[in-house]
Amino acid sequence: MLAAQLHKLLRFTSSQCVSGAVFFSFLLFFLSFTCQAREIQEISKYISQGGYALNKNGKTVFSKNLKDVFVPASTIKLLTSLAALEILGPEYRFHTRIYFNQKTKTLYIKGSGDPFLVSEKVYEITKSIAAKKILEIGDIILDDSAFALEHTRTKGSDDSKRPYNANCSALAVNFNALPLTVLHKAKVKSPEPQTPYLPIMGQIGKELPSGYHRVNVDAFAQKSSLSNSLLYCGQLFKTLLAQHGIQVTGKIKQGHVPPMTPLLYHYIAKESVSDLVQACLLSSSNFMANQLYLAIGVKQYGFPATWKKSQRAMNDYIHTFLGLTDKQITMVEGAGLSKENMISPEAMIQILEEFRPYASLVPIKYGVRMKSGTLRKSGVFCYAGYITKGTTQNPFVILLNQKRNGRDTILKVLYRQ
Repeated sequence: MLAAQLHKLLRFTSSQCVSGAVFFSFLLFFLSFTCQAREIQEISKYISQGGYALNKNGKTVFSKNLKDVFVPASTIKLLTSLAALEILGPEYRFHTRIYFNQKTKTLYIKGSGDPFLVSEKVYEITKSIAAKKILEIGDIILDDSAFALEHTRTKGSDDSKRPYNANCSALAVNFNALPLTVLHKAKVKSPEPQTPYLPIMGQIGKELPSGYHRVNVDAFAQKSSLSNSLLYCGQLFKTLLAQHGIQVTGKIKQGHVPPMTPLLYHYIAKESVSDLVQACLLSSSNFMANQLYLAIGVKQYGFPATWKKSQRAMNDYIHTFLGLTDKQITMVEGAGLSKENMISPEAMIQILEEFRPYASLVPIKYGVRMKSGTLRKSGVFCYAGYITKGTTQNPFVILLNQKRNGRDTILKVLYRQ
């Protein structure tokens, strides 16, 4: 077949008296094009259940199973991130408010779902409380009423101890993941200088073998009236308050801020949504992604956050702004944990086209800006992002739902195109 095509080409060029240089250039182009076509055809042997697409200049130039839907795993975080940037705004920041009743010496901590309330931020908040000349606190009341989730466990997660299964919460510290080191004879210490030893570390450490651990705090048995995540939060605040010379004489409780309680300190996160998206995509944090997903529902339909509000808000965005249909995408949570999430290569390419203004937030892997998505036990292996040529960013997606992981090989072929 190739020989016949070359023969026709030779006859054409000789009859037209094409110069040797022009003919040679044309021949190289022809051979290159033929090799590219053959290479693209060979991709199919790496796909038993999946699809891919590559866009150039706004048009899909290579694809397979463009309209079929597949489980996207963590590549769906690109859609969650895009919606957060467009709906919340790149400069939006989360708030945590501290109230204090001087008469009863009760401290109230009210969260709004900050996904990045880590130990360093709690230290900053407690330092600011100490600057108010408060020397003694009675009870610490944790107000997490900004969330009213129909189910605490995210769809697709399980009750394993792995931190990527951590529950979402209006008031969570350190991504609801507890760091601890278990030493000889079950002695436990904190492995981080910024996070002091907390009683809950000793409680959970009894169930773990020796070594370093970072665990989903709510995967362990609850030993008090508080959930483990709230207990973790309260103990961190209490311990860091003590470091600043503030004595806490009461208990840690769950409750609501009473009306007219004076605001003591208003903490506004330093990280914008743009910062959070970049961190979320880099670390592939399921917790951060779903906290952003829930915040989208709050922005559109008000507090308290619920999964239904966020699903409704995301469906509105998908259908109205992106112009995608239910046949092209199904989304039940924002991190990619659930196998109920489904998307077509065509829909993901559309999302990537809209994501172009924020492409610099996508991490680089193998020299390509892309987000990976993997559910290894379920045979889900995906990539989505941009192949750069000069200053042009070409959106691509690879969605494989099969035992064989051929995404790297497919990526190499698309990259060469």
